[in-house]
Amino acid sequence: MNHRNIHKSKYSWILILCIIVGLLSSLYLVFERHQIEKSQNHIENIVDYDAVLRANAFEKRSQQEAFDALRNAGVTAFAIYDRTLEKAKDAGQVKVLTSEEMDSVRVNGASIKHGATYVGLISGKEGYYKEIREDLYHRIGKDKVKELNTSIGPVLELYGATADSYAKMNLGISKLQAQEVADRGFNVIVRPTNYRNVTSEDLQYVFKRLEGIPHVTGMIFAGKEALGAPNLTDETLELLHKNHIPLVGIEAVNQLQYEPQQGFLEMAAKDEYSVGRVYTIAKDELKKITPEEAAQRFYISDIERNIRFNLFPMYETGVNNETVLQTTINYIGMATEKLAAKGYEFGPADIYPPYTPNPLLVVLTMTGAIALFVYVVQMLIPMPKHTQLVAFFGISLVSIVVFIVTSGTLITQIWALSSAVMAPVGAMIRLMEEWRRYDSARPLGATKSTVLALFYLVIAALFAAIGGMYIASLLGNTKFFMEFAIFRGVKLTFVLPVILVMIAYLQRFPLWKGRMINSKEEAKKFVVEFLTMDVKFYVFFVVAALGAVAWVFVGRSGHTAGVPVPTSELMLRRFLENTMYARPREKEFIIGHPALMLATFAFLRKWPSVIHFLLTLAGVIGIASMVETFCHLRTPVFMSIMRGYDGLLIGALLGLLLIIAVRFMMYATQWFQAREVDHE
Repeated sequence: MNHRNIHKSKYSWILILCIIVGLLSSLYLVFERHQIEKSQNHIENIVDYDAVLRANAFEKRSQQEAFDALRNAGVTAFAIYDRTLEKAKDAGQVKVLTSEEMDSVRVNGASIKHGATYVGLISGKEGYYKEIREDLYHRIGKDKVKELNTSIGPVLELYGATADSYAKMNLGISKLQAQEVADRGFNVIVRPTNYRNVTSEDLQYVFKRLEGIPHVTGMIFAGKEALGAPNLTDETLELLHKNHIPLVGIEAVNQLQYEPQQGFLEMAAKDEYSVGRVYTIAKDELKKITPEEAAQRFYISDIERNIRFNLFPMYETGVNNETVLQTTINYIGMATEKLAAKGYEFGPADIYPPYTPNPLLVVLTMTGAIALFVYVVQMLIPMPKHTQLVAFFGISLVSIVVFIVTSGTLITQIWALSSAVMAPVGAMIRLMEEWRRYDSARPLGATKSTVLALFYLVIAALFAAIGGMYIASLLGNTKFFMEFAIFRGVKLTFVLPVILVMIAYLQRFPLWKGRMINSKEEAKKFVVEFLTMDVKFYVFFVVAALGAVAWVFVGRSGHTAGVPVPTSELMLRRFLENTMYARPREKEFIIGHPALMLATFAFLRKWPSVIHFLLTLAGVIGIASMVETFCHLRTPVFMSIMRGYDGLLIGALLGLLLIIAVRFMMYATQWFQAREVDHE
């Protein structure tokens, strides 16, 4: 029996129409999303103010020269933290003395207490002394703070805790320090720590210090709690709004969502997720990498993960015979230069507005995703046209009701996941149907086979792109942009397409003992034969090798870090990041796309079925990866589109080179075989 006509799908044109309508709806939403993302192009470059002052103390240049160099490197803001006595002493703002050091000081009307800590005024720094006195009164109460009149001026006597505890205790944000930063022409980023048993008075105290300070462009909480947690975060949020200060969250070390800070997620939700996102590098990590690598990490974070606040840590030791400060200035300058070349500007960071796509357009897109699901399923499990329509309308009705009742988050994620799986599977099955058109024909010429290989790769990529557009629009809202919600099921988007394409292949081509598995009887027979067949010992090694490949393939996919990336591949990634608009994925342009082109070439040239089967499975990897790219909602949609385009372009070129190389090897083999025959 000629298997061209076996398992020929008969689909309803209503499904095709709904897929097209859903695609048009998604394209509009993608365009709207792109306009929002494109407008978020201002980045705040931040450095720790105290750290700069400490580093500059070991340099010949003046403070003004240091700050001018930082400004020229792209720094737009300085972070100020809660002051401590230790920091104030190092900055020369107050004296911190022990009871032994106070023995030689004359005290009027009192005596020195053994074990107490003393804070003395420095001439010309009266303002700082008054702020610290006010902070101490507020933090530990006036009963533990006594002001003495001494021969060296007013001195604060602290008792009730060790000197080390007092030295490291957070006091409060310094208004004088904030004003100092503003006077130097920089923006102010405030990093307060929460109070124990925080009260409304504590919150008012913090924000009173910020009154009258121009250009306070963000608040990033320090420590494990948001200011006001656990019970007064609403009041903190109200004070932030009143003072027009953006709320900013710290990206987690694994670059997924946020560092845990009690109360922050609740505040962000009440702000409709319209918050800032800051990236920094841990000091221990910074020690291990070069300034060039550090600059590259900030650059990639900004362009790929909606980071708009860069908190640049200071190097602890200089590199290449440079000072600590100059090494830091150098890598900030490199990052700024790379970002400026991408069109970003620097200053107060842009904050994503609260955005949710039009519900009607989301519903239209969702019905398109449902139509795509039914369309692909009927290619795997044949069903009459009326059954297709009943399934489509029934699932659509239930999904729309759930969308209305639940505000859509769960149901849209379900259909986004469906699109991520069904789009590449549908693309590959349609490609198989095209291959079968040439099944009974004689082998095509090499040139025509090569042209068709390129053409079918592009067609498959365009078909799969429908799924990418569905995902980008169904989940295209601020909650996903800022990664308070993430796409669930990324691993499935790589595993399921391979499995389903394998099933579709066995349904359409006589790979298993010259038979196709396109009926229940054939499927049962296949399972029995497969489970009872004799297995050679070498098969275990083959299975182990395939398992290792699958482990790397799945482990390297998704949101989380899995299988480590070798140094050589990191070098390739950095090269592509710096030379292309968006770095394409290796699994697309190195594995998937060339393999898919070679699969078409192999089929048209009548190569053995096993080779064609393996190439087809490798080919689906690239197509599935193109769709999976859009599952990373934190990445701007235009970058995801360009990543797929760049991968397709390079993959097509490598595919052509691969076909040429294979043809050359075949010709060379035939030539050597002919020579051997002639010699015989």
